[in-house]
Amino acid sequence: MSTTMRFNITLPKELGIKLKASKNRSRLVAESLRETFAHEEQRRLEVLLEEGYKATAKEDLELNKELEHTIGDGVE
Repeated sequence: MSTTMRFNITLPKELGIKLKASKNRSRLVAESLRETFAHEEQRRLEVLLEEGYKATAKEDLELNKELEHTIGDGVE
């Protein structure tokens, strides 16, 4: 079983010219795709984290209000 796959893709001419000049086109494309996918995954996780913070913000404020009266307890 092969660990690689072959694709036939269409690129804008200026990218095709640059890619054709590359010594190792497959490696260049693979590295570019890895970087792009990693960036997309990072952005997806940042969005989820932001949504999580927003979802718990109201809870945090309510908890702070409940505990506000305890500030200074036991301090003399």
